[in-house]
Amino acid sequence: MRHIPTALAIILVSGFALAEQRHASSHVHGLNHTTIVLEGNRLQIAYEFPAEQLSEHEHDEHKHDEQGGKNHALSEKLEAIESVFAMVRLPKNAQCKEIKVTHSVTQVGGNDKEDEGHFDALIEAILECSAPKNLTNVSFAPAFERFDDLEKIEVEGVLGTRALSETLTGKSSSLAL
Repeated sequence: MRHIPTALAIILVSGFALAEQRHASSHVHGLNHTTIVLEGNRLQIAYEFPAEQLSEHEHDEHKHDEQGGKNHALSEKLEAIESVFAMVRLPKNAQCKEIKVTHSVTQVGGNDKEDEGHFDALIEAILECSAPKNLTNVSFAPAFERFDDLEKIEVEGVLGTRALSETLTGKSSSLAL
């Protein structure tokens, strides 16, 4: 019975990955994606967004470094965001602490000259929550404050046995769990 939430999480994340693969060429600025999985006291958060958001208005169409150089520069900027808490806020009384954070930058699209150079950034975090029953909401206000051009965040996830799917905006940036 305990393996059902894990199976649901795998199915959800696999479906999310396949959907991203199908729509990789439709790299949309102003739209971020988050996956949240809570099983017991372990919370996993994956936050994905167009890497151009890291440049904060530095994007110059005439300045194209070698793809490897651009990827490296974006990776450095992404790793400067040391914590998933730069994107989300959890209730303090849930007592969640990060135990692992990973960063990655991947090229999307690139099948023609127009899509060349577009990258997505991903921050993945695993947290241990001492009081997961107090995890009653997640606020994405920090992400909306960080990125001026952010319009929407699509949130999908599994909380125990419950599926979650919401679209948040700057005016409605919190999610009730």
